[in-house]
Amino acid sequence: MSWSYSEFLESSIDMKNRLKNTNQAAAILLIIISFGLQTVAQAQLSTPEENRGVLNIQQYDTRSLSLGSATVSDLYGRASIGINPALSGLYSNDILFQAHSNHNWNTNLMQYSLILPTIPIENHHFTVRIGLLNQGYDQLDFIDNTQLPEPDVKLYHTEVAYAYAFSDVFSMGVQQSLTYTFNDDAQYWTYFADFGLIYSPAENISYGLVFRGLGHESNYEIIETGVTTLGSQLMEQALELGATFRFPIEERTFMSLSFANEKRFGENGVWYKGGLELLPTSFLAIRGGILLNFRQDRFIPRTGIGLNFKHGSLNYMIAPHNMDDEYFHQLGLTFQF
Repeated sequence: MSWSYSEFLESSIDMKNRLKNTNQAAAILLIIISFGLQTVAQAQLSTPEENRGVLNIQQYDTRSLSLGSATVSDLYGRASIGINPALSGLYSNDILFQAHSNHNWNTNLMQYSLILPTIPIENHHFTVRIGLLNQGYDQLDFIDNTQLPEPDVKLYHTEVAYAYAFSDVFSMGVQQSLTYTFNDDAQYWTYFADFGLIYSPAENISYGLVFRGLGHESNYEIIETGVTTLGSQLMEQALELGATFRFPIEERTFMSLSFANEKRFGENGVWYKGGLELLPTSFLAIRGGILLNFRQDRFIPRTGIGLNFKHGSLNYMIAPHNMDDEYFHQLGLTFQF
């Protein structure tokens, strides 16, 4: 079969047109795919801020929280090792157990912790704290449509605090914390450490200094499908200095004042904290505290109550201010022997 020159020319033109149409279709397809990838990337990058968060371990005891977290130097109130690991170096040798339960109304996350008695070996003091963070109880309907999404996560943590008492009035301590965060899709281990000093020159006054946040903490993100993804990030480091005063020291103390200044590196301004505890009777304690940051124009109130009995106390506090992590309450039980 032979082709004429005109047929050959016509066939070449037809093939050229087909190739041109194919190239145009391929270009259009590439544009569509590129646009789709950009859309997906933008969707991933534009995850709402309320769907992201940090899994902050609540290291403060219930009494300290109600006093505006200003108890970095509160030696006689037996503040938690999470506030200042050096405190246990000057504690008495009483056997003390602390159990706390914290509920965040925003995220419906529950936290449970148990602080075991301090073990003294001459000037060395060791204290262990264990805890759990997980979702709250949905059947109680803690959150409504105005609250934040609930992350699907569980976290176990343990802290070991070591304090060395150089004398009856001065102690230095370090706390090391290990956390394990997980859900059905991921698992993360994180570690961080805190360092502290405590100085108590008189029975009614004490000073404290602590540096926090040397390490990593867990975070989460709830993506469009509702799946909670996990990760870790460097902790926000902070330096805090405070003082606590008790009045009077004879017979029975009826009032204590705690003040602290905290610089959180990476944030504007300084956090000023204050807490007041009144004990009209030996059975009842009424507490209140505030946190202020003038540069950020933030004012955070807290309040609480304590019921004291022979071998311990029952404490409750509430942070009613609906801002970030400042919308929670906590219940604490202390046994002392």
